Amino acid sequence: MLARMKVLLAVIFTVLALFTVRLMYLQLVMGEEYAARSQQNATQQRRIVPLRGRILARDGTVLADDRVAYDLLYRGGDIPDWPALAALLGIEGEPRQPDRTKAEELVNGAVLAWNIPDELVPAVEERVAGTPNLYLRERIERTYPTNLAAQTVGYTQQADPVRNPGYSVNDLVGVAGLEAGLEEVLFGAAGTRQVEVDNRGNEVASHVVLNAQPGQDVVLTLDPQVQRVAEDVLASALELVNEDRARVGLPLEEQVHGALVALDPRTGEILAMASYPTFDQNVFTHRPSDPAAVAAILDDGRNMPLSNRAVEAYAPASTFKLVTASTMLEYGYAGPNTPYPCSATFRFGGITWQNWANYHKGNYDARHAIADSCNTYYWYAAADTPNWTQGWAPFIEDVVERAREFGFGARLDVGLPEEKSGRVPDQEWVRAQPQYGHGWLPGFTLNTIIGQGDVLATPLQVAQLIAILAMDGRAVQPHLVKQVGEQLFEPEVKQLGGRYWSVFKEGMRMMFTDYPSRSILGPSVFPVSVAGKTGTAQTPRGGDYTHAWFMGFSPYEDPEIAFVVFIEYGGSSSRVAVPLARDFLAGYWSLRGVEVAAKP
Repeated sequence: MLARMKVLLAVIFTVLALFTVRLMYLQLVMGEEYAARSQQNATQQRRIVPLRGRILARDGTVLADDRVAYDLLYRGGDIPDWPALAALLGIEGEPRQPDRTKAEELVNGAVLAWNIPDELVPAVEERVAGTPNLYLRERIERTYPTNLAAQTVGYTQQADPVRNPGYSVNDLVGVAGLEAGLEEVLFGAAGTRQVEVDNRGNEVASHVVLNAQPGQDVVLTLDPQVQRVAEDVLASALELVNEDRARVGLPLEEQVHGALVALDPRTGEILAMASYPTFDQNVFTHRPSDPAAVAAILDDGRNMPLSNRAVEAYAPASTFKLVTASTMLEYGYAGPNTPYPCSATFRFGGITWQNWANYHKGNYDARHAIADSCNTYYWYAAADTPNWTQGWAPFIEDVVERAREFGFGARLDVGLPEEKSGRVPDQEWVRAQPQYGHGWLPGFTLNTIIGQGDVLATPLQVAQLIAILAMDGRAVQPHLVKQVGEQLFEPEVKQLGGRYWSVFKEGMRMMFTDYPSRSILGPSVFPVSVAGKTGTAQTPRGGDYTHAWFMGFSPYEDPEIAFVVFIEYGGSSSRVAVPLARDFLAGYWSLRGVEVAAKP
């Protein structure tokens, strides 16, 4: 019995000794680590989302802004006086319990009310005070008050830390347009605050460790009034398009697709960049989002409202003939008065190449060829250059070089990630195409010099072309951004070589003094002088499914506005693009106090 008692006492003392040693170890050896862990459990590092920089028009009109939004979140459990709170916020039924299978709701709780109106926030704060399972969350929401230039301004969405390294889920990141292209200056820098929480995770105290740095405001060159005129003109184009469709026996269109770009050729400032159809940017940024509204935009593969057609690339058609004419005269292949036939056809390689007019108009000089957009004039001129039938020859090589001097084949880098570079095909490009194993053929030259075949240009690039022509070769870099923070943008300015600027401008003016378009924008019907050039581009759909172009400037004597109208599958440029140009100029000059009669 005594022996058993001794064994029991020994066991008890051994256990007590082990507990004592363990306690001493935890207190003396692990004490600091556990104290640190305890502190970590009571405090958290939380990110401070910076205010995103605003995007403003040139006159201060706000195109993109931030607002502080308040949401009511619920962690589960009983809510005292829930009926009164629900009535205040217009919530029906019982509160939705948090879904513990969703990480966001597991951490933050379920959202009972999004975007609580500012006037109700104080009352809600009063009711949730002291209620640990309810709290108001502040977040930054991007807003677009005007929806002007939607594709150009772009939009934001909540960041995905996987796709957007360095961002948190509460950050806003630019997705398209200038919001994406200027992300670095618009975002700013996130801050950090140290937060003390209780055992339920409720915040009881905090202090800022690192202040968030707001993004910089960006002022654009866009004139909101001119932008509105441009968008309204595009929206009104359906009637003209369908009149032309009916004329040629094509099915009527349900929606217009096109772009209008206008700039000041003296400064390079883009005053309007419109793309149609457009969309409501707030659909993507307002929470909770409307899935049906989002899907209606994202899934609209026919109309593609997110596409900024002002910077998409298309065959430039006869607008490119000004590049060809410039090459002919400036490189000495022909003189301004050198005559070439404006015939109905041109025969080469066993193929009959058709002019747009099906009868012989006699011999044209450079001015009349521009004004009347005569295809065969340019083909006969090309056939008069050395070795052109051998394929890649001096004339087409010089056309390519001149096109690149005018800005074709390269992005203009106005801040839009979506901007395409277009294409000026050359011998190297042709050799790289599997279907062109034969190399550059003379037929490629005939197509390229009238803006067809493989040459592609954006409406923005065509706008730069007409601006340079309007200013006698003075090329001011087109730009959308006027100012970032306090820093003004200084555009690059260069002078293109040439002696015949007046010839090209006279030809474009003659379109409205000597040819049928004078009934639309000629001196007898429009109070301000205009010069310009049409383009009707063949497309893969064939037949009369053509793109309609017009580029122009005004006034002819002292240009202050240069612009491009482009209607995708719009049909005839003279029957669609020119009347739209008239409507745009009427709106533009009316803004400047010039009385313009209603369109005929």
